[in-house]
Amino acid sequence: MTLAIVDLIAIIMTVAGLVSAFSLLYAKFIVPVKKVVKQVEKNTENIKALEDKIANIKTDRADDNAFTAEVRAILLESLVAIMDGLEQNGANHMVTEQKNKLIKFMSKKVGSK
Repeated sequence: MTLAIVDLIAIIMTVAGLVSAFSLLYAKFIVPVKKVVKQVEKNTENIKALEDKIANIKTDRADDNAFTAEVRAILLESLVAIMDGLEQNGANHMVTEQKNKLIKFMSKKVGSK
């Protein structure tokens, strides 16, 4: 009977040692790995949100760039028309030369695109 109590105490000590070892293993390895996995998932969500924001900004920029290109085209056409009007009214000091430079410049830019 005393041997059974000793065996029971040995089994309890072994189980306690195993529980301690597994809890140490869990605390030192499994918990940090779970934290890293959770952080990776969070980072993935944040990256997706940022990519969506970047896509929206690019769309807005494309619209802005198209608008500014149209505005610039209208301004340049207006400038040529103003210079043409000045030229027709006889203000030919540098008007004709500047008008030709502007038309040549615009032609090169349009031709290069």
